[in-house]
Amino acid sequence: MRWARSATRHRISRRRSGYVVEHCRWRFKVPGVGGRDDGLLYFGDDADGVALEVMAVEVEMGELLVIHAMPMREKYRSQYEEATRWHI
Repeated sequence: MRWARSATRHRISRRRSGYVVEHCRWRFKVPGVGGRDDGLLYFGDDADGVALEVMAVEVEMGELLVIHAMPMREKYRSQYEEATRWHI
């Protein structure tokens, strides 16, 4: 996993965003991210239980490039909470 400079713009460390990607159970494809093919949007809690949204794109041989990470926005909050209810 690699990180673009934009990935830490919202002061989310690589450790925190990497944790979300590695432990994420909800991942969604987002078409046409940054002039690339599809992006991957990960929702999850970091190791401290803070809900984050992390965007990545696949690069060489399946490696991920994290391009965005921030605290979860309200527009995703209800979907995240609903999905969390069904998590076993």
